[in-house]
Order: sequence, then structure tokens, then C-alpha cells
Amino acid sequence: MKLGIIISDSNNAHLNLAAESTLLEMSDCPTLFLWKNERTVVIGANQNPYAECRVETLLNDGGTLARRRTGGGAVYHDLGNLNFSFIAAKRLYDVNKQLSVIQKALLPYGIFAELSGRNDKRQQHIQRQGGESLSKRARRI
Repeated sequence: MKLGIIISDSNNAHLNLAAESTLLEMSDCPTLFLWKNERTVVIGANQNPYAECRVETLLNDGGTLARRRTGGGAVYHDLGNLNFSFIAAKRLYDVNKQLSVIQKALLPYGIFAELSGRNDKRQQHIQRQGGESLSKRARRI
């Protein structure tokens, strides 16, 4: 089976979210998409930006507000975090398999991560042993 890895060379949140959206619609093989955004608050599909952040302060400070197609909560992105998306057909999607890729990638850095989260299978976290959150996941069905 062919697998794809795409690493964005842009730090523009709108461009990266548009690329992710296009991949969701057009990717013909399982793909891992990696990107970084400059100072951005990214909100979920159904969130009110004014309830999630101080929009005027964000924009006055040179930040960006962006909306993603998936659900999930508001998150702050900057160049200090790496964002990832696993894009696959429903028949190939296996959350435990996909998130195990992240767990294995963290091991060489001495980070032992475990899956935890709500039981509704719509949101899961990867966290260090001891509770520090490393990743949250939202998905589009």
C-alpha cells in the first residue's frame, strides 16, 4: 500500500488548513500531513471566536484567527508546536494505529506517551505518563 507524508513549508494557518481540507477531499492514499503555524488561534467548525479568545487583542498583536473543518476546541498554534493530520479513507482509519506512530516518534526523546481521553471516540489525547497533555485529536467523519 502506498503511504504519503507531506511536510508544509508554509507557516500560514489559512494555507495549511486549506491544504488539509484539500487532502481530506482528494487524497487517494493514507497521508500524514505535518505543519507549523505562526501565532494563530484555530477554532473548530462550530465555535464562536469571541467566546474562545480575545479576537481584537489577538489581531492587534499580529496573530491570526482561523477555523478548521473538524470539530474540537480552540487551540493556540505557534512555531513551537508541530501539527499533524492523519488522512485516510474510513475503511483504513484506525485511531490506535495512527496515534501509535506519534507515540513511537516520541520514544527517542524520552517521552513515554499514553492514549487517554473521553469515551466518545471523537476526542483523544496523547499525554506523558503523569498527565501532561501532548496532543489532542479531532476528526471529521
